Amino acid sequence: MNFYERQILPPILNCVCGLPLLNGYREGIVKRARGSVLEIGLGSSLNTKFYAHEQVTEITGIDPNESLLHIAAQNESPHQGKINLIRAVSERLPFENNRFDSAVVTFSLCTIPEPVLALEEIKRVLRPGGDLHFCEHGLSDSPKVQKWQRWLEPLWKPLAGGCHLKRDIFSLISATGFKLHDHETMYVKNIPKFIGYIYKGSAKKN
Repeated sequence: MNFYERQILPPILNCVCGLPLLNGYREGIVKRARGSVLEIGLGSSLNTKFYAHEQVTEITGIDPNESLLHIAAQNESPHQGKINLIRAVSERLPFENNRFDSAVVTFSLCTIPEPVLALEEIKRVLRPGGDLHFCEHGLSDSPKVQKWQRWLEPLWKPLAGGCHLKRDIFSLISATGFKLHDHETMYVKNIPKFIGYIYKGSAKKN
């Protein structure tokens, strides 16, 4: 991780990912989580205020970026005492099998170098019948927008912490054996379409 990724990018991500126009998308997904929750790519803890207090017993958040975890540790949360912050990568989760009731990932699958491996790890640590709740941007359903995504991605990735623009989120999740449910796609208003096509929903571990 270089100087830009350690020191410059974290506050930028905290600001951009924390835009109010994204809060509704985050909240609608995060409030589905129950029991013992694993949050992948916790970042600066933008989601913690959306967890339903009566439904959640603990929140374990992982992120590979120590600077973002430092921001998360400073943020006030209504779930203080329930939150554990761990520096780790999602492709190698430091947890035993069947550890969590729910997993949450929002706007993070785009940056994970090996997303299928990460999803397999998430499935491993979820209990049977557990759910992955997700909200991600990815490959558009429009050929015209897809063309822009393919062209821009090599320029975009170094500036946005490895963010990919053209990942088909539903296909990635299904490929690891999760069963999708309550899922949909849409464009976020007032965001350029190349980065504003959203996949959101839940997927159950069989």
